[in-house]
Amino acid sequence: MPPPAWHKIQTEEKKTMQILDVIFLLVLVIVPMGSIVGYIIYSKKRTNDLRKNPINIDLLRSPGESISEQIEDKGLDVDSYLTALAIAPLLCYAMFLQGNHSESNAILLTIVGFGFTVFFAYKLVRLSKIRNNLKLGYDAELAVGQELNSLMRDGYYVFHDVHLNNSVDDYNIDHVVVGVTGVFAVETKGRSKPIQKDGKAEFKVKFNGTQLIFPTWVESEPVEQAKRQASALQKWLSSAIGEAVEVKPVLAIPGWYIETTDKSDVAIINGKKSANYFNNTSSQKFNEKLITQIAHQLEQRCRNVKPQAYAKKKARN
Repeated sequence: MPPPAWHKIQTEEKKTMQILDVIFLLVLVIVPMGSIVGYIIYSKKRTNDLRKNPINIDLLRSPGESISEQIEDKGLDVDSYLTALAIAPLLCYAMFLQGNHSESNAILLTIVGFGFTVFFAYKLVRLSKIRNNLKLGYDAELAVGQELNSLMRDGYYVFHDVHLNNSVDDYNIDHVVVGVTGVFAVETKGRSKPIQKDGKAEFKVKFNGTQLIFPTWVESEPVEQAKRQASALQKWLSSAIGEAVEVKPVLAIPGWYIETTDKSDVAIINGKKSANYFNNTSSQKFNEKLITQIAHQLEQRCRNVKPQAYAKKKARN
């Protein structure tokens, strides 16, 4: 019969092998990922040192620019949580092998591992919903932005994702249209359509002057938001130009049929055939000088997108 010391040595060797197995699994997950990331960083730095972007000016903001950045950020968060979701159970198992092999310790670490799994799964589900909403908003802004761009054929200036920063508020106006008929601040809202039992989607929204009455819900905040943003843009432009400039609020809800039942300061459009509204909305005509001044101020505000290719990080002072 082998001495007790021999059993102890076998137990220690078995424990060591189990720990090495877990370490191997962790290395199997982390090392390839780290190697790929490291190679990408090295390759990018080497390329940046040998090449230069021919675009040496800042670019204008595109429709949905801010939302696109948010979607990218949420994508990075999803990657982080997926990585944590894969590694957390392995770490709990490694802690069990290194510590006490008692039943109570096994139950405790199982609960901890399960808790981490539930937490990261909850975060992923929540992020998925947020990303879907952001993607709907991006699609809406892109659709309306592309339709508004067609107004440039009629001599209008069209700007997207306009940020107005001041000491009190940071307004983000989805689109600004400037032309002979005036200045328009266009707020875009993406709203999904409910599907009926027969498979047909609801398509009509009624506007009573203050509220948007959808098939299964009612909203008024988008109308108020459009007013606030038009007021903020009007205040900023009047100060920048040195002359009173009226800005008309517009709310775009792409993909819906709009039925207006009462008059309002806010125009509701669905984005299609936008020229019909903008060309026939005002008897007041802006002169070319004023239009050019307004467009110049807005371009200065919107031309702030840095070219991405071969971008080099600026050294900190």
